[in-house]
Amino acid sequence: MSGPRGMRILTMTNIHLPDVGVTMALVASLQASLPDFGRILDRFGHPAPALRKLGLMHWENGRFDTAARSFEAALSLAPEEPDLWRDLASVYSASDRDEQALTAIRTSLDLDRNSAPSWQALASIADRLDAAETAEEAYRCTIALDPKAPAAHLGLGLLLFRKKHYQEALAAVRASVEFDPVNGLAHFALGHLSFIVCDFGACARAFDEAARLTLELDAPTRQKRARAITFQAMIEGRVREALLAYDAIAGEDREDLDIIARDAFSVLSASGHLEAAAEIGRMRLAEQPDDPVRRYLLDAVLGRSLEAAPTAYIETYFDLFAPQFDSKLTEALQYNAPCQMAKLVAGHRTGFRHMLDLGCGTGLAAAELQPLGENLTGLDLSAGMLAEAAKRGPYTELVKAEAGAYLAATQSRFDLIFAADSLIYFGDLKPLMRAAAGALVPGGLFALSIERAEGTGYTLQPSGRFAHSLDHLEDAAHDFVILETQESTIRLEAGRPVPGLYVVMRRR
Repeated sequence: MSGPRGMRILTMTNIHLPDVGVTMALVASLQASLPDFGRILDRFGHPAPALRKLGLMHWENGRFDTAARSFEAALSLAPEEPDLWRDLASVYSASDRDEQALTAIRTSLDLDRNSAPSWQALASIADRLDAAETAEEAYRCTIALDPKAPAAHLGLGLLLFRKKHYQEALAAVRASVEFDPVNGLAHFALGHLSFIVCDFGACARAFDEAARLTLELDAPTRQKRARAITFQAMIEGRVREALLAYDAIAGEDREDLDIIARDAFSVLSASGHLEAAAEIGRMRLAEQPDDPVRRYLLDAVLGRSLEAAPTAYIETYFDLFAPQFDSKLTEALQYNAPCQMAKLVAGHRTGFRHMLDLGCGTGLAAAELQPLGENLTGLDLSAGMLAEAAKRGPYTELVKAEAGAYLAATQSRFDLIFAADSLIYFGDLKPLMRAAAGALVPGGLFALSIERAEGTGYTLQPSGRFAHSLDHLEDAAHDFVILETQESTIRLEAGRPVPGLYVVMRRR
């Protein structure tokens, strides 16, 4: 049988109900020993609902095994009752009898696929078992049948939160709060999601409501709340006042004020609050006027016209960033370009003799490239990044050099140049593309990623990364034949997807 949205319900046979004779003997025994059960039986007029009522009483008092036996007995007399199967599933789940719980709830849904409570029960059981696809589908089926089911919206939101689908998760949790405004957990989740998408006012309000209703906020959440209040004040034009007030807001949970200012600059620039970010950037640059990272990122926020990121910025920034690079990029920002690009390359060719990982960073692409060829050279400007790449092992050579200069000095050496997240630090791509063509053997492949810009040309973004239009890329690539392009989300920025393009081209 198929449920809503075409989901298949499969029934297993790992539940054994008692014989009817055994159940009727139990009913007689209960009548004799429990006067209350006799009154329940008289009221319902049939043993099955009376046994269900008894099971519910045991369940409410935490006697899960006894409740399960009562439901099993009731089902031996009324095996076509979907609500009884759902009750049995719930007590099985509560007593860690997971496979039996799945059997029972699927049986309930075989009998009635239009029961929102049964879909909700399946979602809860599957979620508990980390069966994310089953849980998500079941939550969505619940909502399709009962659009105002707050538990389903919250469960779906938390599941999507774990999958880092933040915008959709936020919408689901907001719906849960709308339909059940006194659920402290929903407000707690709303606070964390609002912070991720940089809605700092909503974040602080949600945390305050969670604390008022049910939850005592832990220290990391209190720190996040203090940041949210501070960042919101900055957005409203009170940058200096917000920094002065921060210690009082955070209290014993306060962080170093320089870290707060640094992170505020990063978060506000990423979320488009450029005026506040620029003021913070000027303050930070005044403290350390020779800092190349602070100077370049302020230039980016101010929209100044630059041809490329300065080498001093790249070296300093990525040397500092190297130890946290992998976890930040792959976990928090959902970066997966090396894997996706390697698949594209493999669709055109394998068996490369000499590959260049251009801007190799910590070597995230090494494992993806190793099956494609014999020799792999890693190139990066940051010594810190190269030290991390060396720990990964597959490189036959690691070189510290600036990309354009290295390519220009290398002639017809490589049959694959792989540039994942490297061209974002160059504005005009023409010089780099000419140098790349010279470093490739005739017919060699160049695989690259770019962040997409609207219109034509290229632009320096507040993040300090350049975005390029497809027109600019095609104009710069006159020494190449473009074999394939693939649109993709390159990373998340302030909880939102950054559109990008993966490209494979061949040297003419």
